[in-house]
Amino acid sequence: MTRVIIYSGKGGTGKTTISAATAALLAASGRRTLVLSSDPAHSLADVVGIAVSRDRPTPIAPGLYALEIDTIYEWRHNLGGFQQFVASSYSNRGVDRSTAAELANQPGLDEILALQRVMSEAQSGRWDAIVVDTAPTGNTLRLLAYPELIIGGETGKKFFRVYRGLANVARPFRRDLPDDRFFDEVGALMQRMEDLSAFLVSPEISIRLVLNPEKLPLLETRRAYTFLNLYGLLLDAVMVNKILPTRADLGSYFDYWTGLQRGYIGEIETSFMPTPIFKTVLQDGEPIGVERLLAVAEATFGSQDPGAILYDERPIWLEQWNDDGDAGLYELCLRLPFLADEQVELARAGTDLTVTIDRIQRTIALPRILYDCELGDYRYEDGVLRLEFREGLNELIPEPTGDVRVEAA
Repeated sequence: MTRVIIYSGKGGTGKTTISAATAALLAASGRRTLVLSSDPAHSLADVVGIAVSRDRPTPIAPGLYALEIDTIYEWRHNLGGFQQFVASSYSNRGVDRSTAAELANQPGLDEILALQRVMSEAQSGRWDAIVVDTAPTGNTLRLLAYPELIIGGETGKKFFRVYRGLANVARPFRRDLPDDRFFDEVGALMQRMEDLSAFLVSPEISIRLVLNPEKLPLLETRRAYTFLNLYGLLLDAVMVNKILPTRADLGSYFDYWTGLQRGYIGEIETSFMPTPIFKTVLQDGEPIGVERLLAVAEATFGSQDPGAILYDERPIWLEQWNDDGDAGLYELCLRLPFLADEQVELARAGTDLTVTIDRIQRTIALPRILYDCELGDYRYEDGVLRLEFREGLNELIPEPTGDVRVEAA
């Protein structure tokens, strides 16, 4: 499948520039590359210096294409029936048509449609590589989490089937129930959510976090790093952007700021190692246009191939411990740095496990080997959350075959 690189980070850190620069270098190396923006406040066209289409890829340079996703266009082509039903429901309750049309754009579906377009382009076979420039971190994390949250696990899918059956029975008696087109589109959407969840953890996709050497971006990147690991997504690099050059002719004013940045760069290296860290120094001029973007990418990556998987340590794995005479013991391990002051809550429902850390919640589909195991305690050590699962003890205790004697100690 097509190599997909997703850039995320706090607003203003330069994600668009780094994304476009990476795409320019990939195209220059002979790979047919699409740079795609999912940020509602698109600035990709400003960076590449060419007007970019919002429905079909625009050629920028040999082998390089760009696209700014238009969620209104995606809405009409994917969820027209859903939108029409929701808008008519509001309109029937006295809401004017223009307001009803706006309310029909359900929160979060913009992100889903953007991710759907990314998956569609990746599976089209037209590209060797796709580079995704995302919205600021909060929206990106929501975008990456929504596929799983909307599905709601097996429970959510069962509820949808039951609701559709009830609606079919009651529709002759009520006019305000959704029709088959609505259910077909929502059913297709839920199937796409399941496909998207699998797509995001495929081995060809990685996420790279962009930050500036400052306090607030560092704190937000740490939270994002934890979130991405919790969702089992592969994070293969951290990009430190907008580093001030260290030159004697800049004067004492810049000496203070460069010294401050050095301190934060050291903290970044300590926080995220062994994840590779790439550094981008501010250029003499604005990086606008393919030539300047190519220079930024070459200075950032050096001899490293920007299209490679730069780090492949997966954040979730299973360990098995079987002691003689004891029940089978397993540990589901989640690499989650920066949890020192966080509260962890666990809840199991059948084959799903919900992990809540502060305000972040994720439902994990358990491996089949853990279906019949009991959830035990957990511990946190060396940046890894270890969840204990033990095979049922009742099955391992043999039935008595004769008289049983209990001797006093």
